[in-house]
Amino acid sequence: MDLHEVITPFITHLLPIIFFTYLITDIMIRNPKSTVHQLAAGVALCALLMFAEEMVRHFLPIEYSPIITAAWFAPAGITIVGLGLHLFVRLTNLHHRMPKWLYPHLFYLPTVLIILNLFFNDRMVSGSAFHQVGIWKLPVYNLEYYIAMIGSHIYILLYVIILQYGRKKAESKELGAIYNELTAGVIVVAFFNFFFGLVDFKGYLPPYPYIYGDVAWCILLRRTMLKYDFLNHLDRRYAKLFNMNPAAIVLFDLKGNLREANPSARQLFGSMDLAPERFFAELPEEMKARIASRQKIAPAERIFPGKNGDFEVVIDCDYVEVDHTPHVIMIIRDVTRERKIQREISFLAYHDGLTGLPNRSYFMKRFNEDIQEAQRNGQHLAVAVFDMDRFKSINDKHGHLAGDQALIHMAGVLREVVETRGGVTARLGGDEFSFYLLGRPPEEVAETVRIFMRTLEDRPLQLPDTLLPLQASIGISLFPEHGNDSDTLLSNADKALYSVKRISRNGFAIFSETAGQ
Repeated sequence: MDLHEVITPFITHLLPIIFFTYLITDIMIRNPKSTVHQLAAGVALCALLMFAEEMVRHFLPIEYSPIITAAWFAPAGITIVGLGLHLFVRLTNLHHRMPKWLYPHLFYLPTVLIILNLFFNDRMVSGSAFHQVGIWKLPVYNLEYYIAMIGSHIYILLYVIILQYGRKKAESKELGAIYNELTAGVIVVAFFNFFFGLVDFKGYLPPYPYIYGDVAWCILLRRTMLKYDFLNHLDRRYAKLFNMNPAAIVLFDLKGNLREANPSARQLFGSMDLAPERFFAELPEEMKARIASRQKIAPAERIFPGKNGDFEVVIDCDYVEVDHTPHVIMIIRDVTRERKIQREISFLAYHDGLTGLPNRSYFMKRFNEDIQEAQRNGQHLAVAVFDMDRFKSINDKHGHLAGDQALIHMAGVLREVVETRGGVTARLGGDEFSFYLLGRPPEEVAETVRIFMRTLEDRPLQLPDTLLPLQASIGISLFPEHGNDSDTLLSNADKALYSVKRISRNGFAIFSETAGQ
């Protein structure tokens, strides 16, 4: 064996082996858990094994060529076919249409040929006869060899059909371009198989020169990876950002299948007693329809029941390409506490902090609006103003805490009697309260006041050491008889109130010109 015979196979076979080793490493580093990455690396590994077999066979006596080809070269060549089919079906999402009992087992049925191949001395795959031409140990181009080579074109045709189906169904231009790039690579392999596989070059080229088509295809694959970020990295920086983000982030495909949920999302869903996979199903149908058609979605607020009460969340949505397939990414913010505080602030802006009744500002706003409504519709409206009898003595004798409890108690009775009849109540300040009724005749207003006073009498305030009866003096004015605006009506109600206080307290009076003098 001369120097030329030793050095040549290192150039013709070792360089492709080094290239395939680099490509496999690059693909697997990008995302070792991805099935697509594993399949692409598997294709490159089979090609590497075929070149490695040819390099080893070159240095062995020719009588070892049939057995080493049958046990090594042919299995790698047959397995690469199944891996290629599996890869392209997976890339085009055709596997979703295949029954589970068929996928992925169908692609590896040719593996049966590997077993049979060992029993038939390689005749089924690539022939078993070899002859020496120059430095090369070449297979004899007999019938078995040509059957194997022509049969391989059936699989190549399947590759093209699958990839072009994927291109037509591609949901983005970039994905369609990737399918076209991969199709071009398959056509290059078809050329190598047809020309370099069927033509006997009489020793001018190494044995099985068609396997260099796999080198060409992998070079094009590498080009596609760089050009379109195909088989992209599982970038550790973004993975950390995703996992450490305090906001709940989830990733769904457009059909609502969960792909990813960060720890914050899983924690939130745990508090909500909701499985992450079920979150999409709980969204409004209109929102799911917009996602399916990739329409813009404005931030949405939703309320979900939780273990310890309702959860209020704001959902921001946008679309991202993952493995060149559109997905919707959702950022879910728990705003339960924020909304509760906002409601409390809003409530306090228009309500009395002690009794919970509307305050003067809110009362006057509603009062003026309803006066205008009464004017438009010709309705009755009655307003009452009252205060607690002997409130100062309650504070002096029982303390300010008892005074506060008395105000709260009176507000509760007022709310119960008046608001259930459609009235609007308020604490105007100190021990002064007010309410009005829209659309009720004067006699019904008077009856409401009587019920209020009887309820107060029947429900004395329970203090730690005594029962404290509460009483009120009430003045009433009527629209439009006693005024057409809020100031006049309240002023006349005040006059009626003081007419009661001048006489006996614990009573009520409707304004009259005589009482107001």
